[in-house]
Amino acid sequence: MDKIYTIDKKDYSQSKALNLAQNPSTPSEVLDELARDKENDEYIKTFIARHPNTTSRTLVYLLKYDKVEMMGAIAGHANTSPEILELMVRSSDKLYTLFKLAQNPNTPAEALDELSEESDSDEIKLAIAQNPSTSKST
Repeated sequence: MDKIYTIDKKDYSQSKALNLAQNPSTPSEVLDELARDKENDEYIKTFIARHPNTTSRTLVYLLKYDKVEMMGAIAGHANTSPEILELMVRSSDKLYTLFKLAQNPNTPAEALDELSEESDSDEIKLAIAQNPSTSKST
């Protein structure tokens, strides 16, 4: 049986969770509720991680799902805090995640410097060079 969500006094079944995660009008509170629901799979949660209304707090919660698509979505999200982005630079070994970190203008310059020194990928180095947060010394 599908779980029923009550949002703004309306009931939504589990089968509607993906539609909510993809709807650009879904408020951040609903996205947070969907992200924390254990019945929603990582596929739905990855859409939540990509949603522009997802808060930094929800993105931190989603970090526990250590899958390439999820980490890339969080690394590239405008609402991911610079502190989390810096931690991700230091802890990730996934090329896609590192590429998204290199592209994110919220990634701190120091983290981009570190990423530039450690990466052998031409794609990552190009993304760092194009990032407006990159220091001139990099």
